[in-house]
Amino acid sequence: MNKFASAPDLEPMIEDVKKHGRVLKIKVFGDFTKPEINQERNRIRQVTSDIIDCGNEEGKLKKDFTDFIMLDHMYQEIIQNPSVQQYVLFTGDGHFSSVATFLKTFMDKTVGVYGVPGTLSHQLRDCCSWSKLINMVDEEDAVYQMNLVRNFKSIEQKGLVPTFRKTVEHAARIYGGNENKYELILREMISDGYVSRHVVTVNGNEFMSISPVWEKINGELMQVLA
Repeated sequence: MNKFASAPDLEPMIEDVKKHGRVLKIKVFGDFTKPEINQERNRIRQVTSDIIDCGNEEGKLKKDFTDFIMLDHMYQEIIQNPSVQQYVLFTGDGHFSSVATFLKTFMDKTVGVYGVPGTLSHQLRDCCSWSKLINMVDEEDAVYQMNLVRNFKSIEQKGLVPTFRKTVEHAARIYGGNENKYELILREMISDGYVSRHVVTVNGNEFMSISPVWEKINGELMQVLA
């Protein structure tokens, strides 16, 4: 959840989970020795008091055991409460693919997963019964992202070859906003795989162009921006 340096809105997420079944338990795992996580305790208590601190202070090197402890609790739940029919994970970590496969294939359980766009493991998503993306995008960032997407559609319709700088300048001129902000958001979209860079040749001249990865944009980003 650190990807956007923001915390998810917990209550709407729980309400969404209830659409998939009756909620029996909510457990939150994390290394609460980290200040940025520890400060979320009061918000978490609004939805559950079952908070498991996975921090480890022993030794010179601090190791985060969150994944291991989560897996341990899940397997204990399987043994102690076999009547539970569905497990819902809030993680994008591919390490949970094995337990998701085990639950779905061998225990005939339904497994759902919520993850942040750009961080949800494709393997984990494929191993689960269903998956959803969590809206972690700041409202202002979302406006800039949507403007850039609209700008790419406009450029493609005109048959133009976009560059990074021209895209930033054109989006700011047509849709308004700050060029520096467009530059930051566009770099993030490239880093997240929504936009690709490649060398093109026009009239014998080579230059670096960018292009939208529509499959990823439509499959992930637009679900969040909608």
